[in-house]
Amino acid sequence: MEKRHLWLLAAIGWCVAIFTATGSPSSTGGNTLIFFERFLHLTPEQASVLNLLFRKFVHLTAFGLLAILFYHGLRKKRFLLAWLFTTIYAASDELHQLYVPDRTASILDVGIDSLGALLALGLVSALRKRSDKNA
Repeated sequence: MEKRHLWLLAAIGWCVAIFTATGSPSSTGGNTLIFFERFLHLTPEQASVLNLLFRKFVHLTAFGLLAILFYHGLRKKRFLLAWLFTTIYAASDELHQLYVPDRTASILDVGIDSLGALLALGLVSALRKRSDKNA
């Protein structure tokens, strides 16, 4: 099996992990908010800000990683296709959340997911160029 196929299998596995996590009513913003309030002993206002930052950071990193996995599994137009596949998957995942109790869909989250993919792919491209320069 080619190495790129392993990357694509990893991307599919990560899609399944995202789908599973977002399909769980226990991964709602309300549940993470309670965690921050109770376990970190924060005021509701502090917990709310931390919760928002944490949840958006998770979006950036989860979909950034997905883009990197797609990128390594592709041969042609890697940057563009990895970003496009990740953004389409992000949109489909938000639609999926419409049907999960206590979850909501957000076009803003799709934008954050797409930005996470773009940032991760930019980092990979910069590192590759730097590596090529030093070789």
